[in-house]
Amino acid sequence: MKALISPKLVAALLLGLLAGTVVFGFLLGPVVQGAATSPSQYQRPYPMPNQFYKQTEEFYVFASGGQQGGMYVYGVPSMKYLSEIPIFVEDQAWGWVAEDPKIRQMLTNPWTGELITRGDTHHPSASKTNGVYDGRWVFVNDKQHARIGRVDLDTFRTGQILWIPNTTGGVHGFNVGPDTKLAVQNFEHEQYPEKAIRDHLGLAIDPIKGPYVAGVAGIRIADDGTMSNGWQVWGPWQFDMARIGWGDSSGWLMTTAYNTERATDAVGMFQRDQDYLFFWNLASIEKAIADKKYVTTEQAPDVPVVSWKDVEVYVTPIPLNPHGLDISPTGKYFLTSGKATTLIAAVDIEKVLLAIKDQKVIGEEFGVKILDPDFVRAATMDLGMGPTHIEFDDKGYAYVGFFVDSDIKKVALGGPYVKLHGQQDKVWKVVDVLPAHYSVGHLVVPGGDTAKPYGKYIISMNKLTKDTFLNHGPLESENHELFTIGQTPAKLVDQMPLGPETHYSQAIPVSLIQGKTKHSYSEAAAAVGQQPSVEYDYAAKEVRVTMSVVRSFFTPGILTVPQGWMVKAKLISGETAMDISHGFALDSYNVSVSLDPGEVRDIEFVADKAGVHWYYCIWFCSELHMEMRGRMVVIPQSEWTPDKETKLPSA
Repeated sequence: MKALISPKLVAALLLGLLAGTVVFGFLLGPVVQGAATSPSQYQRPYPMPNQFYKQTEEFYVFASGGQQGGMYVYGVPSMKYLSEIPIFVEDQAWGWVAEDPKIRQMLTNPWTGELITRGDTHHPSASKTNGVYDGRWVFVNDKQHARIGRVDLDTFRTGQILWIPNTTGGVHGFNVGPDTKLAVQNFEHEQYPEKAIRDHLGLAIDPIKGPYVAGVAGIRIADDGTMSNGWQVWGPWQFDMARIGWGDSSGWLMTTAYNTERATDAVGMFQRDQDYLFFWNLASIEKAIADKKYVTTEQAPDVPVVSWKDVEVYVTPIPLNPHGLDISPTGKYFLTSGKATTLIAAVDIEKVLLAIKDQKVIGEEFGVKILDPDFVRAATMDLGMGPTHIEFDDKGYAYVGFFVDSDIKKVALGGPYVKLHGQQDKVWKVVDVLPAHYSVGHLVVPGGDTAKPYGKYIISMNKLTKDTFLNHGPLESENHELFTIGQTPAKLVDQMPLGPETHYSQAIPVSLIQGKTKHSYSEAAAAVGQQPSVEYDYAAKEVRVTMSVVRSFFTPGILTVPQGWMVKAKLISGETAMDISHGFALDSYNVSVSLDPGEVRDIEFVADKAGVHWYYCIWFCSELHMEMRGRMVVIPQSEWTPDKETKLPSA
């Protein structure tokens, strides 16, 4: 396509978007603030009775934390913060630390051996059955380090981290399929892959000048939630968002690219007037693998890498620099927004399939046929500045967030959805505007990315807060705003500050999770026969400890160690009562872990500091919490003799 926008115009556009964010926020702030004071149907009693929130909460919200490296959890409609789930980073507050060898292994790059304790979570995606949430797991990607984490919803803790090979990072759009058998992860930042992939693609790639290549990774998910690398498809373009189809779009993978120019800077990424929405036939990828049309790499000899030339893929032009890519509940429509435009395109999968059958093609690029946008679109909507993501409710409406306009616009869907909302004259038009405070990045309707949305609420995840809450410095928390959408106009229910930096959320019914959560672990019961013990291995220079941890004692309460030896301790919580957590922190050492009721934790560290060091409980576990401590005495090697070993009384 011919470049229609000059570099000077691009620069002006970028500055305009930035300036617009500030101006709209400050000028509209007082206006929308006043408009958002409607009374809510949700009322909190006073004085507050016990278990009020437990009995009235309807949804858990799992919000990505961005550079926080994990997820936040809060309840709806209360908007009460509940917890954080550390995933790709260490977090002492929740006991997610690398001195636990299981956690250390998850956080270690399997190819370089480097311990990575930084991450950037973006797109949580919940497990589903038949396209509907089932409450088993929430998966999320790390944009910085090309890995996927699985959170187990019986413990609200990370159960697995899968590293994706052949890419250095910069992965973005992530999505779990309708039956949790397949997930996909886009490579947003273009790569200079190893020679086997470059040769297989047959594209000229200069390591300095580019243009580079990218692709999408297919991740297989077993019945127990275990993830494994399945396949990769690489091609000339990078990809942003991804969605695996269901219903009308079953069997297809959809991705977007905002850099079809294959540029390396922002100005270059605006040289076309439109970008692409891709349609990948999933069966054709499996066929290419079955037909041995792939290569593997030294890093991942078991992961087939397929060329885009060997699979069935089509594109259609969409508004410039798209961001959102979301599927309507029946799988019929794909709504995608051009964040550098005012346009949202609604593409009809039935028309896409007909265009493929009848070859409604307007050209091709890199051998990929370009489907006629006028034929495959159900509508092109011009709704406002800076459109971002789209969610759907159960009444036949779509909700589009706008970064610059600082609002959410409610749109009536066409086709089969008219029978739900009954507004034939309003199809593809705005029927309500929800003012936000300020600059909507993402939004979520409970179940809004499934075959059966729950509707009722929408949460606006605003990237800017400004004057909403008490000022707390130049860098302020973000603002999550809850609206009820069972009526028009929608009503603002509540606002909550939340730390950085939510990119997307999943809102899952409490009823799907509450009965599955553990009150205590069963690990300690299984370890009941393991009595407290201390063993000295002089050949390996290791002290191996089995330690009982229970209110208000550590057993052993004293541990002697030769300086420089490795300490490997198995900590066994003897608690069975809900919410009675303990911890093990060692003064002057970089060691601090938590133990939930009935949990068993392993820790490893080198006792390299001579002297007396106290270990103590870090959770206020009882009235004798302060007294719950023990000693580690580290003795210089020159002074150590076997008679200084810790001796425990016989059981």
